[in-house]
Amino acid sequence: MDAVERVVKFMDHYVPLFMERRAHGGGSEPLFVFVSGPQGSGKTFTTEAIVKHLSDKYRVAGASIDDFYLTHEDQLKFSKTFARNKLLQGRGLPGTHDITLLTQCIENVLRGKEGRLDIPTYDKSLCSGQGNRSGFRKVDLPLDVFVLEGWFLGFNPLLSKQEINNHPLLQDGGDMVQVNANLLFYKDLLWGNSELKSLGVILEADEINDVYQWRWEQEQELHKSKGQGMDKDQVKKFVDRYWPCYELYYGPLVQRENLGSAATLTLGLDLQRNVVSVKDRCIE
Repeated sequence: MDAVERVVKFMDHYVPLFMERRAHGGGSEPLFVFVSGPQGSGKTFTTEAIVKHLSDKYRVAGASIDDFYLTHEDQLKFSKTFARNKLLQGRGLPGTHDITLLTQCIENVLRGKEGRLDIPTYDKSLCSGQGNRSGFRKVDLPLDVFVLEGWFLGFNPLLSKQEINNHPLLQDGGDMVQVNANLLFYKDLLWGNSELKSLGVILEADEINDVYQWRWEQEQELHKSKGQGMDKDQVKKFVDRYWPCYELYYGPLVQRENLGSAATLTLGLDLQRNVVSVKDRCIE
């Protein structure tokens, strides 16, 4: 059984349970599904499979946290504001997204009122591979299920003075200090939001260094489809900017197994993305 088949089986077990409880409780709130994994691990493919599978029975929409990146113009302004922070030079890390737009999207999905939801689209091949917003797509509301994928979903910022003081990446003046602070906005809005009922899917690399190969494969596909993008050296430098986040947050995420508030499926993947381990943790 491959990764998508296992994820679909997970959804077929927990989504009907949620819908039954919602029907009996008289509520209308949607179920959120968070899909997390390193770049190139298969998050987008998995998200599309979830949406396609569930849409036969439910009102479903999917999105990526990448869809909410700042426009190229705003990213340049943001990078200039934090010119001394090399981690915030270009898209990618917490803080480089349009938080207002993301917040509005989540709130509109959660309220469940009839209408249309505008979800931004982002083209990573534009601006010589630096990327830019390419438009919006409309989704009908209300939804039964909203699926959101992203490489840092479930990463929890370090908050206590002891944790911060004990980690060299968070010493005064370090580039990760601002990123760690930015991450709190995402946690409070998404996986740490007590208003959201959610399932989690974690795609776990058995070797985190696999992300370099996965991300390069991803960029090669972008070259084929769009005719432009980053070269291999640019991809390495791109992933290097993410590495401090993996050092700080990735291990605790896969160990906790609690990305979803109700249940979390963690799939261990090898370099070829074959499933090498399966953990299904039900919290409720």
